[in-house]
Amino acid sequence: MSANVALSDTFDQWRVKNNELIVMTQTDGSSNFIKLTNTTNSTSNTTGSIISTGGLGITKSAVIGGNLNVHGNIHANGAISADGSITLGDADTDNIVLNADINSNIIPNTNGSFDIGNTSMYWSNGFFESVKLTASDSLGMTALEINADDADQAAFTIDGEQTTIAVMRIDADVLTTNSVAVFSENSGSTSARASVQIVQDNAAAIAATALKIQSDGGITGMQLDKNYTDVSAATVTGLHVDFDRTAASGSANFTDIGIDLDVNAGGSTGTTTTTGLDIDVVGGTDGTHTAVGLDVNVSGADTNYAAKFVGGDILVGVNGTGHDVTFYGDTASQYMLWDQSADELVLTLDSKLSFWDAAGGENIVSASNGALGINAGTTLTLTAPTITIADGGVDFNIASHDGTNGLKLGGTLVTATATELNTIPGRAIAMSIVFGA
Repeated sequence: MSANVALSDTFDQWRVKNNELIVMTQTDGSSNFIKLTNTTNSTSNTTGSIISTGGLGITKSAVIGGNLNVHGNIHANGAISADGSITLGDADTDNIVLNADINSNIIPNTNGSFDIGNTSMYWSNGFFESVKLTASDSLGMTALEINADDADQAAFTIDGEQTTIAVMRIDADVLTTNSVAVFSENSGSTSARASVQIVQDNAAAIAATALKIQSDGGITGMQLDKNYTDVSAATVTGLHVDFDRTAASGSANFTDIGIDLDVNAGGSTGTTTTTGLDIDVVGGTDGTHTAVGLDVNVSGADTNYAAKFVGGDILVGVNGTGHDVTFYGDTASQYMLWDQSADELVLTLDSKLSFWDAAGGENIVSASNGALGINAGTTLTLTAPTITIADGGVDFNIASHDGTNGLKLGGTLVTATATELNTIPGRAIAMSIVFGA
């Protein structure tokens, strides 16, 4: 020991003590080190080989072979590292404050065993460059669940800047009986709204398609199941297509198609029936109900066609199961009707059945008094082995208004009276017209 050390006990007392080695009171200290061979462990701040009632200041490093138990705070001016496990806090009333950035990965010790937050304590905001969720086949819960209760903020927003790849993609390669995506809206509000919107909102994107559905499997490409249960009067629409195009500039030519249906049937050695559009409308049975299978209203163009059929036969009705077919014109109550119950074609009121050729004026017309007129532009020709006009109880009258027209035989006008013809005995009139046969 150096000469600068002063002992507080008497020399004899210091000489015979085993535990209390020295008490240093000199301000200069000692240039030599202190070495203790006592191995008493410390279990508190008043036990151990060295006990100090004051603070301990160490200019150099300190190496502790056992545990370090601090009853107060720990403050480090430099970096802190630990080679083993670290436990921070012993109750949820303890907290950890990080004023520094985290400069490493945060990896759990056991895969899928620990949470960040819980059902009652949430993190406020999370900012990530990329998020990857992998749910094991035994997870037993939803991989991603969003429960948004803020009424005026979106629950989920994607702002994508992608150019040649999809902004969002869902792949379901082992789906069996459910759907790839379900949008369920169960609000009872009577306000007008669209449950799902697809908005392609840039007029310059002339080659963009707002919605494309590709179905390579299954027997149905797209199904619309519309149900309406409200009993108030309303116009209910299953599918509404509103197609508007800005007027063409200059002499540009456009073809506008509201719905373009293109059906191509594959070959088959069996019997195949291909239908472009199948409309099945069943009207209600209560009250007065009118069911319309197809309502077409075309107007405003220079030439208007309600329907145009190119190629193929046109079939109305089913063989053996007929229906009335009505063709209306511009005059009220004047129309052509195929009456399926009577198996006849009816022209109502004074509607005419007209035939056209270069001469013009050919038609068949009925009058309200039951008279039927056959009008020819020049000549009416009846060609048949036998032509029967009227029956046994009705006279056949050939009238001449000026004496030059009437019954002609071989092109010569017959001038004999009916009495004279009736008195010619044993003479047959060579005529191809049989009266009252």
